[in-house]
Amino acid sequence: MTDPWGNPLPAEDQPKTAPRPEPRTPEATPNPAWPGYPAPPQPAPAQPTWQGPKFSGLAIAAMVCGILSITCTGFVGIILGPTALGLGINGRRVIARSNGWKKGDGMATTGIVLGVIGIVFSIVYLIFLLKNPNFITDFVNNLTTTTTTAGKLQGA
Repeated sequence: MTDPWGNPLPAEDQPKTAPRPEPRTPEATPNPAWPGYPAPPQPAPAQPTWQGPKFSGLAIAAMVCGILSITCTGFVGIILGPTALGLGINGRRVIARSNGWKKGDGMATTGIVLGVIGIVFSIVYLIFLLKNPNFITDFVNNLTTTTTTAGKLQGA
């Protein structure tokens, strides 16, 4: 006779009588690791948990592009503003057709509003640059130029 791992038992450890098998229930299946004993019951298949509606990626992208169109006013803002406007309109359309499976209507609306504001800011900024072409060079020169006190120490 062998132990459950297949090793032979010494003579003093072998049972004197044949073991009685446990009664099997009809739904029990034989266990190949332990002959004569039923396999442990298998857990029930896991039910998928319900997940709520997801945010629309278009709405998120519209809001991000709208924020960037305001903060990057100028040449970048003139590109990101209409992008935010288009993504926001398309995102609201997708959310409305999803029957509640997607959310983010507020983010899409925010993207539309910020996109329009970014377009307006960028147009005003570009008009300002066209009317004052030396503004950027003067601004950079003022940042890099240092002023001196003509050799006098302050407080002396």
